[in-house]
Amino acid sequence: MANVFDQFDQPAPAPQRRTGGIDSDAIARGARELGIDPVDLATAISYETAGTFDPDKRGPTTKWGQHQGLIQFGEPQRAKYGVRPGMSMAEQMPAVVAYLRDAGVQPGMGMLDVYSAINAGQVGRYNASDAAAGGMPGTVADKVNMQMGDHRRKAMLLSLIHI
Repeated sequence: MANVFDQFDQPAPAPQRRTGGIDSDAIARGARELGIDPVDLATAISYETAGTFDPDKRGPTTKWGQHQGLIQFGEPQRAKYGVRPGMSMAEQMPAVVAYLRDAGVQPGMGMLDVYSAINAGQVGRYNASDAAAGGMPGTVADKVNMQMGDHRRKAMLLSLIHI
């Protein structure tokens, strides 16, 4: 017969810092792997998921098919990086990191390059726009400088509490 105290002999699971379903540890790990500010990564994820941080968030349909995920992977990108429906934020973060590395994100880069990698497919394309392909209006720089304010505040709040 099992002893009632046996349950206390087991190691406790590592705590995960979550806020409303947001796994801030996963964001922090991803940012650390890339050598970038976790607030920048959280801002981009918030913007791309319309503030939900939902790994299954669906976005527009463009020439790359239906977009989905933390950074709105197109269908070919989801296949290449192994992104599938039902993944947790922690499960999808390695794909985010790999995609951003492949798009040229280097340690120390800031928000403009992180978002250029996501929105324009490579760093340094600040004047690129995906509006003609079905994305939101504006260039990468417009989006970072004029459309991400609320998402940045949300990311900063997460970092103050958790990261």
